[in-house]
Amino acid sequence: MKSSALILLATCLPLAAQVYNPTGATPQQQPANNSSSGDTTIVRQPKEKAASPIGNEIPFLDPNQESITFGGMTFPLLESRLGSQYQSYLAAEPNLSDEATGYRQAIEDILAATSPQRSAPMSQKLREGFRLLPLAASYPGDAKICDSLGNAIYTAMLSKMNSRQLKDMMEDMEKEKSRLIRNADITAEGNKLQQAQPTSSKKGGKQNNSKSVITSRELRNYDKRILELEAMQKANRVKGEAAIISAKVQYQGLLTQLFLQRRFEHVVMGCRFYNLIFGDGDNKLRIKKGSDVDKFFSEGMGTVATVAGLDSAANEAIRKSDSLVEAFNNHISHKELHNGSRRLMEAFAIGEFMASVQTVPAEQRRIILEYVQDSFSLVKAMDVHDYSQAQIIVQSLKEQSSDFDSTAVDGAIAAYTRVANSHVRAAKMALLQQDMAKFETELKNATEVWPTNPKLNELDELLDRGASQLDTAGTLVNDFDRLLADKNYREIFNRRYEFVPAVKDDIQRRDAIEQIITNIMVIEQGLKRAESYSQKGLDYEAWESLRQLRDKPEFSKDAELGRAIEQLASNTAELARALTRAQELEEGRFGKPQVGSAMSWYLEAQRIYPGSQYAKDGINRLLDIMLPESSK
Repeated sequence: MKSSALILLATCLPLAAQVYNPTGATPQQQPANNSSSGDTTIVRQPKEKAASPIGNEIPFLDPNQESITFGGMTFPLLESRLGSQYQSYLAAEPNLSDEATGYRQAIEDILAATSPQRSAPMSQKLREGFRLLPLAASYPGDAKICDSLGNAIYTAMLSKMNSRQLKDMMEDMEKEKSRLIRNADITAEGNKLQQAQPTSSKKGGKQNNSKSVITSRELRNYDKRILELEAMQKANRVKGEAAIISAKVQYQGLLTQLFLQRRFEHVVMGCRFYNLIFGDGDNKLRIKKGSDVDKFFSEGMGTVATVAGLDSAANEAIRKSDSLVEAFNNHISHKELHNGSRRLMEAFAIGEFMASVQTVPAEQRRIILEYVQDSFSLVKAMDVHDYSQAQIIVQSLKEQSSDFDSTAVDGAIAAYTRVANSHVRAAKMALLQQDMAKFETELKNATEVWPTNPKLNELDELLDRGASQLDTAGTLVNDFDRLLADKNYREIFNRRYEFVPAVKDDIQRRDAIEQIITNIMVIEQGLKRAESYSQKGLDYEAWESLRQLRDKPEFSKDAELGRAIEQLASNTAELARALTRAQELEEGRFGKPQVGSAMSWYLEAQRIYPGSQYAKDGINRLLDIMLPESSK
């Protein structure tokens, strides 16, 4: 999740590949593809990383070091996943298919059917809304959430039906209990009348005693049965209440889960169904004390968690997401890409699944993606101390975005170029004083701060002074020629501090060593960029960036580049196969070119990796062939 460590190009570069192109133009650095008011704010969080020449003061769009505050609570922006998800979102086409349009309409219909403002019986609202859930669940983007919501509704309705059955049983028991009490009263009254009558004989007395015993036994049986009925009533009452509470807990658990997943429209639907099912006014959320949802309400909003509160928070999130997209559109219309990038990222972080976010046009996404890529190219250039390239990128960003503030980066460039120049001056003084240890230290420091500093050439003049240097220079020239003939460019790069002064007066040799150093530095930057992609799970993007380097003649035989591509082969084999087959059919390597078949393979490659530049270029080439008139 953390940003990459510094790359010390001048003295600490790892072994680079054997590349050299004495006649080709210096390759341009490929831009890196990385990414980064109301009650919602984006705040910076301190990040752990190696020392950087610019620290965290440059205001770039970097979601890896930001968090979002909503409803008074601060949450991390999905850690490192947001960066790759946001890039994928920017590179993807908006889903405007008929299925997606039908799905959004189904969601609107469900919300309309269950709306509290609709004047219809509650049973009718429940029935009509429930009937539309399977239609919405059929869309892949719903992830079967509407099915889960339908199952929760069905379970809650079953518990309500069981509760009504228990209520009917309770009424029957109450009737039976009343009957028994009434019979007991009649029996007790008869017993009193019998005891009040005088006995006429001994035999008659025995008969009266027998009736009294029977009557007393009946009364005890009545009392026993009444007590049993009362116990059963209490047990059933507890059972019914427990069933309702259990159904509410399960239903509320689904609502909180959907809220945490940012499926806010589903939360609103679920809350409306909840109120239609459980019309008893009890909407307190039964959640674990101290959980994220409990803190969201208790600490963020200062209230008790309720279904109504969940519904309100979801509606607020929907409103906030829509308003952020509106702000993004306003920024874009004024060419304010920097703030537009931030607003779109905030909208994506809050309402990734909202229609307003998902339907942002591809043209606007591409503009933001290119701006984000250039922003991170600037960060990379600063990380590797390439201030000349950084100045070029800063100028490009200024041209792209009217609200790009370059004050911090301009200051950083000025500060570190001054430090580099001071090391160069110190190295020159040490060389004149013949303090070679200090000279080497200052030269190393100057190169680490700014490897491509033009003032380093001034040291070359001092290195050749003195008669003792002449013989050494001749030996170095011979070594350089031998290594160049053997194409051992790595060794030349390792000994560049020796060779540069020795060949500086020979234009051909000087151009050769400069090209070798430039090529290796470009290769290493490309490898580092690809490694960063792979660490974020963007293997396809890493593979294509390396392929683009290898396609250049000066890099085509680079061993390190080839090894890096081979390491990605297992994860990108499907894309490589589709592109290779498409190119073979397009070029007719095994017969006549087959435009239609090649097009199908390019489309397959684009399906595998929507952001593939190879697939896009191939499709455009074939479209020019298939539809020549439309391309004019």
